[in-house]
Amino acid sequence: MAEDFIREVIKSIPEYIPGKTPTKPGIIKLASNENPFGPSPKALEAIAKESSRLHVYPDQKSLLLREALAKKLRLADNNIIVGNGSDEIMQLAAATFLRPGEEVIIPENTFSLYNFFAKIFDGQPKFVPLKNNEQDLDAIAAAITPKTKMIFLCSPHNPTGTYIKSKALEDFLKKVPDKILLIIDEAYVEFVEAKDFPDTIKYVRKGKNILVLRTFSKYYGLAGLRVGYGVSAKDIVGYMFRAKPPFNVNRLAQAGAKAALGDKDFLKKTYATNVEGKKYLCVALDKVGLEYKKTESNFIFINVKRSADDLFLQMMKQGVIIRPLTSFGLPDAIRVSIGTQEQNEKFVAVLSSLL
Repeated sequence: MAEDFIREVIKSIPEYIPGKTPTKPGIIKLASNENPFGPSPKALEAIAKESSRLHVYPDQKSLLLREALAKKLRLADNNIIVGNGSDEIMQLAAATFLRPGEEVIIPENTFSLYNFFAKIFDGQPKFVPLKNNEQDLDAIAAAITPKTKMIFLCSPHNPTGTYIKSKALEDFLKKVPDKILLIIDEAYVEFVEAKDFPDTIKYVRKGKNILVLRTFSKYYGLAGLRVGYGVSAKDIVGYMFRAKPPFNVNRLAQAGAKAALGDKDFLKKTYATNVEGKKYLCVALDKVGLEYKKTESNFIFINVKRSADDLFLQMMKQGVIIRPLTSFGLPDAIRVSIGTQEQNEKFVAVLSSLL
């Protein structure tokens, strides 16, 4: 194929690198922040029931799921748009609002798809360094120019697990002009313990130009179904629906997500086990003497002060897959998902033996 056949921006975009998937039995995966308990039993039941209707197209607007989410969030269903993972909601936002040449402010060392969607729609990514592995809201506000169209924030932050405090977000919003769409990725919000974590949905109720992203992939254990959603003002959501492909969320995903949303026993177990696993790993890391960040998520950011890629290969040989953060621009750090107690103990044993 001739080189001039390809859009120039595509040549500059690297392929996305996911966490490695086990290919042999006995290997534990602690790389992609998945729910170690699998899907909700109620979700599996709903999926099985829905499977007899696969010859019929799914609901174009995921209405039943949006109504359930609206009830939970105390919003109207037209404040919510459902996508094929929250990744698709980012894509819809960029497709709907981003014009060529407009700036998209993104924290450094974070989820690569913010940069990807900015570039794929001919926006201009503008990166702001982290400060002590946290997003620097003052520096982000200072980076705003008349060309700025979008700002991405991630809280809890991937991959460091840090979060934006309520007062800090309140102050930051006063500095963001109304013409800018603030996108806050809250993929891990259900794991938060911090009492001063902001209620971002209240800004949606106030009609702010804010788009909150959430997912069923982590807390709800449905990563394989690909269901995410965006919460925003009705006019923002309405225009995003115009850019949405028809039937983008399949029947099984819609049914499974709606059932998972109401499985309180499963969700309580997930949260409680994550809290206990976090405590165990932090105590173990203190004993080993490694530097880590206090996390509000279901993973821990660890500075191993050596080649993360080398450590990843060594650990994989011993049956444990973790995420080296070289692709995030952090070659001396790893991200480790909090697993079951058995998985956590194996990770600690292997890490200790290698260090």
